[in-house]
Amino acid sequence: METERALDASVEATRPAEGRLVRRHLFGKFTEHLGRNVYGGAWAQIVPNPEVAPPSAWPDPDELRRRLEAAERAFELEGLAPAGAAPWWAPDGGLTVARGTHLGRPTVVLGQPPEERTRGAALVTPLHLPTHRSLRYRLQIWLRGPGTLRAALRRPGEGVWAEAALEAPRGWVMVETALEGRAAPPAGSALHLALEPGAAIELRRCFLWPEDHLDGWDPDVVRFMREAHLPLLRFPGGNFASGYHWRDGVGPLDGRPVLPNPAWPEVEWNHVGSGEWLRLCALVGCEPLVCVNAGDGTPGEAADWVEYCNGAPESPMGALRASHGHPEPHGVRLWEVGNELYGSWQVGHTDAAGYAARYRRFAEAMLARDPGIRLIANGDTPAWNRGVAAGGGPEVRTLSHHCLYGGFPADADPRRVYLEHMAFTPAYGRLWTELARPMRDAGLVPRLAITEQQVFTRRPDLPNNATLTEAVWTASILHEAIRAGDLIELVTHSALVNHGGGLRKEREIVYAQPVWWVTHLYAGAPAPLVALDASVTSPTFEAAPYRLEVAPQADYLDAVVLRAEAGGGKFGGAIVLFLVNRHPDRALAVACALPAGTGEDAEIETLAGDSYMAVNSWQRPDAVRPAAERRRWRHGAEPLRLPPCSVTRVILR
Repeated sequence: METERALDASVEATRPAEGRLVRRHLFGKFTEHLGRNVYGGAWAQIVPNPEVAPPSAWPDPDELRRRLEAAERAFELEGLAPAGAAPWWAPDGGLTVARGTHLGRPTVVLGQPPEERTRGAALVTPLHLPTHRSLRYRLQIWLRGPGTLRAALRRPGEGVWAEAALEAPRGWVMVETALEGRAAPPAGSALHLALEPGAAIELRRCFLWPEDHLDGWDPDVVRFMREAHLPLLRFPGGNFASGYHWRDGVGPLDGRPVLPNPAWPEVEWNHVGSGEWLRLCALVGCEPLVCVNAGDGTPGEAADWVEYCNGAPESPMGALRASHGHPEPHGVRLWEVGNELYGSWQVGHTDAAGYAARYRRFAEAMLARDPGIRLIANGDTPAWNRGVAAGGGPEVRTLSHHCLYGGFPADADPRRVYLEHMAFTPAYGRLWTELARPMRDAGLVPRLAITEQQVFTRRPDLPNNATLTEAVWTASILHEAIRAGDLIELVTHSALVNHGGGLRKEREIVYAQPVWWVTHLYAGAPAPLVALDASVTSPTFEAAPYRLEVAPQADYLDAVVLRAEAGGGKFGGAIVLFLVNRHPDRALAVACALPAGTGEDAEIETLAGDSYMAVNSWQRPDAVRPAAERRRWRHGAEPLRLPPCSVTRVILR
């Protein structure tokens, strides 16, 4: 919190531009099938175990038990994992439940003892409903009878909120019905599937959709992405990619297997695959970056995926895509060959020489299907990069880097950790030169892609990816990437929803973590943008690092000055400043010297909070968000005041 007068700083950008275009791909995001990032996150379907999968489907029984116990406490509902039911489904009112299968897929068989054939015997699953946004829901159940199933949405203290009767024939069928309730505040709810007397029902899949979903995606997530003008999205992983086989996620649902997640203690429903991800990119207007399985996958499998996405309808995989409802090629240009294959935690990990040989095989196969795609190879340390650049051949056009640094001591001081991260960013810019040097030495054009990046303390008592620290740190890294010019091809910040820093979804309420607003401010700036030569004069600080490499003297002020090129819409010719105050508790008074002819009609948006530990929550979703003003600013004579720990965008027409 600010307690003293502002410190003086300045930025000067009066020299002509170098003509260095700012890549919009610097402002991308990353997502993967981890936790509630996809299912229970960006995906709109609400039922937590929609395939009524048995406990054996989860790869970690202890983690499953912990999650079910937490759900029982949160929803005040017992029996979410009894012997005869599926996790997250509990019998109520004398219902009997047995496991079954149909064509290899899990089912549950519901019945009632003869002496208890009364109304009220039900299968129950807890959930939250986005009643703040939608009062209409669509229930889809794959079942067979005979008998009648009464579906009801119930809320604590309110009884039945919405209900409908479903007739189950003797053969398998998907039954669909609308459920409509009334306005209500966010609260735990439950879906009750009650047997009418005499009914015997077998159930194999159950979906509950808010009627306002957008081709399966949460409309609030899509809205945030659209409003940020998100340019790039990396998927489907992450560690998940190293064990993911893309054919499991295409075509009709009954052909998509329910499997243990290959990297995380989750079940992979395979409801979201290539078609769904690419549809999200189309809805948002962003470019996809696909990370292929180079762990336990094969070059042929990756090449088929390229053809599935990009091949003509007459090609074998293009014909398969067309049979799935999308005859036109998707035109995916960016492909990453594997994820972190240098790490022992990764399926199929190897050494640099092994990866280089693997990369050559994948590149040859993938480029044979579409020579126009651009590949990204796994990068890591300078030593690893030397092996990949030397052994991977001329097709190594870009090396990735993941900016994830953990391992802070148990007694770490939060302020010291904050300053360490702030002093890391100028050092990170210098590290890029060392990471790219092996490419130059191998006769390649040096080029890096930062495909994962976040504050990685993973500690609530320290600055972390949910706090304002993540926003200030990420903005500073983006400034380094802008200054690096063509060296940094792209950045996909981690992550989209409920993992890393980005959007959060709790109780079906979607809100932005502080760092999301950095994506919003930078990706939503006028485009195309050209970087100007800018020099900064600022008070400095020294950090005492626990873990990170830091600059010996770091500026509190970090700034880039950009110009919107003529013809860039209503902002054509405008000057755009991005100013970061990294001081934890002092404001900066920044004097600005800008190119002659710069206007004074200023649109100013400032992202700040009450400390570097400030966060948002579903109860207070706007505690940290940009504050906007429009005013005349005499930038040659009037300093601009930047709050502590803040990011400011100024557009001068």
